[in-house]
Amino acid sequence: MAISQLEQAMANLRLSLAEIRAKEDHLDALINQFQTQLRRLPRQVVYGQASLDLSLAAMGEIEERLDDAVVTRRRLLAIKDTATQELEALQLLKRVDEARSKVAGLKNGATPGEGVETEIRQLEAFIAANSRQAEQAITDRFRERTNGDRTLS
Repeated sequence: MAISQLEQAMANLRLSLAEIRAKEDHLDALINQFQTQLRRLPRQVVYGQASLDLSLAAMGEIEERLDDAVVTRRRLLAIKDTATQELEALQLLKRVDEARSKVAGLKNGATPGEGVETEIRQLEAFIAANSRQAEQAITDRFRERTNGDRTLS
């Protein structure tokens, strides 16, 4: 069975999101670790377990690493948001495509009747509403990419 380009794109986005979540978990653990280290170092100085100069240097290094991890996490979340939005748009497109196929099947093969006509109207309303939403999402992302490319040049 062949996988459509839409399904392949959705699968790729799901894999990317899983990788992003793993990286996010790793960064959360690092941030927590650095915050814990920063809380513990002053006590080590107070109780004579570490020298003042050594502790100040260590705290500076830990703060730099913490700041870097926080910034990296913020960037990662921006990527995650974009990937999530793209996946949602593709899932919506798939549902619209499935509804179109179902309408075609109902029009071609179903026995005419009130129930069939009602279902066709409901599906057509779904298609109309969600096609506009998907079109808007895709158009907005296209504009973001093209406008973003100009600002980066």
